[in-house]
Order: sequence, then structure tokens, then C-alpha cells
Amino acid sequence: MKMISNVFIFAFAFFFGSCLIIFAQKPTAVGIKDAPPFAFRDSKGEWVGITVDLWKEIQPEQNAKFQPQEMALDKLLIAIERGEIATGLGAISITYEREKKFNFSVPYFETGLALAIRIEHEDNASNYFATIVKVIKALIPWVLLLLVVGVLIWLIEKKINEDQFHKPLGEGIGSGIWWACVTMTTVGYGDKTPKSFLGRIIAVGWMFSGIILISSLTATITTSMTLDRLYDQIGNLDDLKKQKTGVIESTSAVGFLQDNGITHSTFPSLNEGFTALSNGKINVLVHDEPIMKHVIAQNYSGTLQVLDIVLDKQLYAFPTQDDAMILEQINLGLIEAIESGKLESIIQRYLHE
Repeated sequence: MKMISNVFIFAFAFFFGSCLIIFAQKPTAVGIKDAPPFAFRDSKGEWVGITVDLWKEIQPEQNAKFQPQEMALDKLLIAIERGEIATGLGAISITYEREKKFNFSVPYFETGLALAIRIEHEDNASNYFATIVKVIKALIPWVLLLLVVGVLIWLIEKKINEDQFHKPLGEGIGSGIWWACVTMTTVGYGDKTPKSFLGRIIAVGWMFSGIILISSLTATITTSMTLDRLYDQIGNLDDLKKQKTGVIESTSAVGFLQDNGITHSTFPSLNEGFTALSNGKINVLVHDEPIMKHVIAQNYSGTLQVLDIVLDKQLYAFPTQDDAMILEQINLGLIEAIESGKLESIIQRYLHE
């Protein structure tokens, strides 16, 4: 019995060791998605980036045969699920839904979802004129309401309250509007007061309404005057719900916005998302912070910016299918890269942190 047990252990060890040798010798098929600075092509057309360099550290024996298959994120994840590739490179975050389908390696980068906006230039005449127009439009409903209340109180009071309201048409309506203004603003000089029962009911209702109306009017004017600066004041999800928001399809940001009830438009690629943001089709683009900062620094400096807000913490890792051997190989390489400082060196090389 003991001999059989020893034979079994030896056979298992031989098989496992043989698998490791085969894994080390056989080129590992990997997918890759463009996600600078984690995975992108350099001037020579070669794939470089944080994830690419890290993978080469983990799999040094594969460097000479490194030929990743470029794919969109959704197709890359499907290929891993079908076992067509071992893993994917290029800033792939761990999510609840993905964890149900894949095994993830030890995380190698912590980041979060951020917001990109246009840089608004407010020092030109057109912007000032637009602000004035917005304020005027905001005032029109309130002016009309004052006219209605002023005329109404004049019609009711002009016969009963002759001293204060029984005047010619123009002067009488003016008196009514004056009363409506001072009553709404709670100033109430007392020079004109309704005497009829109906007039006093209107006065009480107008006084209480005035408190609400003044607050609402102040907020409306303030909003109109600061609309062009509102994007600099986005601080939470409630603010984001008021904006035309964009996101890249198949990314973790899509699920995050859906979970928080934020209406959004989707774009096939980050470049198309940035184009829509630049052209004013959307006001905010939600995506991974380091990726947006890198692309903006390279292509949109002075026109777009990333706010100092992180909406949702994320971890990047290598996804794999149910292959414990591949996952163990990746994790061992990752842990060695972390402990030796190689990972930090790679990150500094691309992010200059």
C-alpha cells in the first residue's frame, strides 16, 4: 500500500513538473487592448506599456515569441472565457461580474474612475453675452408673475381702497406692481395695504409665496451666471447626474454608472469619447484615471482636463480561465516583481510618479 502511494505521488509530481516545463516552453497566447500607458504601440510599432513590460518580467522566456493579439475589450474577455488565449494585457479591472467568469491574478495597480471635462475659456465677449442672455431668460417668468399679481390686486382694490389703488390705469397698475414687489421681497413699506377680504387673502398667499420665489429666483440667476463654471464644481454623483455623461462601451465604468442610475452615452473607443467631449456632445467622460491623464497629456493638453475626483476604486489584474497552473505562474511572477521593486520601477517609467 505504501509503495502504491509513493508511486502515485511520484507520478503526480512528474506530471505537474512536466506541465510546468511545457508551459514554460510553449508560447502563451495572450490578448491585448490599447490602453496607454498600460498597453500601446511605440514609434516602431512595438507593444509597450506598464502591463506589457510587467508581463515580460513574469514570462521572460516568452519575450522572443511575444506576439499578442490585439482585440477590443469585449472580444478579449470572450476569448479568455473560451480558452482561446491565456490572459489579457492592458488595464483590465476586477469587477464583480468578471470575477464570476474568470480567475484574477494578484492585483498589480490600484486606481479609480475619474472625470474628464473641457477646459472652458471664459475671458471672451461671447461668453459674457451668453451669460447675460441666460439671466434675462431666467428673469422673464418672474417679471410676468409680478405683473399678473400687481394687476390683480389693483382690480380688486381700486373701488374699495380708493386712496391707495383708485388711480388712472397706468398709475394704478404701477401701484399694484409696486405693492407686489415690496410684499414679495418682505420689505413691506406699509404705504399700500389691501382692505378687501379677497385682497388680504391674496396678500397673505403672496407673502408666503414670496419667500419661496425669492429663494428660487436667486438660485436660478446664480445657476445661469455660473453655468459655464459648473463643470469645475462637480464633486459627487448627484452633480454628475445633471451632466451629459459619456463612457466607453464594455468598460467597468458602464456598470458603475448603471448601478448609480446615471444616464450616459456610450462610445466604441476612448478616442471617440474624447472627440465627443471636445465637440460638446457630452460634458463629462468617465474612464480610468491614469489612462485619461496619459492620453490628454499626449493629445488634448490645454483643451481637456481630468478632475481631482475618484468615483470608484479599481484594481488591475490579469484575468485567466479555470487554469490553476497558469494563474499560479502569473502570481509567482507578480509577487516576485512586487517584492523586488521591479513593478514600481516599471510604473515610474511610464507615469513618472
